[in-house]
Amino acid sequence: MKKFILFLMMATLIATKAFALNVFTCEPEWKSLTEEITKDKADVYSATNATQDVHYIQAKPSLIAKIRKADMVVCSGADLEIGWLPLILKKAGSAKIQEGGENLIYAANYVQTIEKPTRIDRADGDVHPNGNPHLHLNPYNVLKVGKVIADKLSEIDSANANFYAQNYNDFATKMREKIKTWEQKALALKGTNVITNHKNMSYLFDWLKIKTIGTLEPKPGIPATSKHLNELKSITEQNKVAFIAYAPFESAKPAEWLSANSGIKAIILPYTIGGNKETNSLFDLYQNSIDLMLNATEE
Repeated sequence: MKKFILFLMMATLIATKAFALNVFTCEPEWKSLTEEITKDKADVYSATNATQDVHYIQAKPSLIAKIRKADMVVCSGADLEIGWLPLILKKAGSAKIQEGGENLIYAANYVQTIEKPTRIDRADGDVHPNGNPHLHLNPYNVLKVGKVIADKLSEIDSANANFYAQNYNDFATKMREKIKTWEQKALALKGTNVITNHKNMSYLFDWLKIKTIGTLEPKPGIPATSKHLNELKSITEQNKVAFIAYAPFESAKPAEWLSANSGIKAIILPYTIGGNKETNSLFDLYQNSIDLMLNATEE
């Protein structure tokens, strides 16, 4: 009986645990990064998951309810969430997490973005004026953003500043060591040609010196057409292509068609946390992505 009462008391304590902070993140990668730093000091929520294309999220009441509780918001920025985030930010209770607020962090503001367009024309598809926003696939970018998150957490919750700083330092030390291992392991991929669905893998390929020589989308955000796929087939006949890659939330049909008609292997790269069953952390994300690409080139 005493054990049962103790169990009930512990269950009640867990259920009613009050977190020091509430952090709203737009994507799983920023949720994972924030949790590396906050550990048990915050309730960290991600507005999206690995099966969703972040470009096309609805500003649902559930997201508004979550962001109203937030002390801090972390998103990719560079207009990745332009279709829905501004709508829910307007409903946020605190001015500090409104556009321009001190507790709203856009990761793209703290790294060097790539693939900035030389012109802005809707005829070119879904282009991002401030550069490619899918920046988490380069671990060096994650290190930079992690420092920004840790510093902001220390400012908001100064009583635990040392805790956040130490957690970030531990994470950064481990990440830097892993990067050395990954870069050595991925040397076999350097200089290889690949085709991807959308340019959401660009930072991964740029980091590992992999060349993207075509995309299944004829223009960003525009679905593949028969004409364009046949053009890509001609490209594969003229160039050695290691693999065709696409993300879990993207249609497999264009990649499968090109694979069947070119003999080139098509693979699903996880893209973010939860992209496959092996990817439960940022460390898993880079490790699994490299393993999948190496396996594709060895077969």
